[in-house]
Amino acid sequence: MEYRTVYPSEYELLATTHQLAFDDFFLTALGLPFLRTYYRAVLQFEESIAVCAINTQGKLVGFATGSMQATGYNRRLLSANCRGFLLVALKLIFTKPKAIIRLLKNLTKQAHPADDGNYAELLSIAVLPTEKGNGVGKGLLNYFEVEAMKRGCTKVALTTDFENNEGVVAFYRKNGYGVFYEFITYPNRKMYKLIKQLPEMG
Repeated sequence: MEYRTVYPSEYELLATTHQLAFDDFFLTALGLPFLRTYYRAVLQFEESIAVCAINTQGKLVGFATGSMQATGYNRRLLSANCRGFLLVALKLIFTKPKAIIRLLKNLTKQAHPADDGNYAELLSIAVLPTEKGNGVGKGLLNYFEVEAMKRGCTKVALTTDFENNEGVVAFYRKNGYGVFYEFITYPNRKMYKLIKQLPEMG
């Protein structure tokens, strides 16, 4: 398995991989046009970190994306790509109005008092179902951390579900992540914020 940064032209591959990896997730329900718009913006944004796994046949089988600086990342991403997001949002207003409300609620949520946002953040890690159990997730996580360190980041945080998510939480704990705090996101979904101190690059 080869790990590398994602090319900007590969946004459609990320969108389709996301669909297959997260078939019952909220962002997937927004549809492929939204995912294409989102990942195109992510890959063009200089504050993003995006890495992928390529199998021996040259196929992208997983990816991890996130930000160098957690605080305000999504707002800056939206601001830098207003037109693209506006067009897809206008369609969603008529087809999935509740989804727009949920997006806005989560974009405007208040930070935890102890959270200064001074860390890189892993926002998405996706692996094709056919590759589950082959160590691709661990490889992507490690490579994401290396890329974060290259850019001067000293910590990486991520958010994951609190309920019925023991396997995922155990995976992150095994890879050095500890619980930063617990919180409730819209609509009444309990979450963990996990964080890891990165080693200094030698």
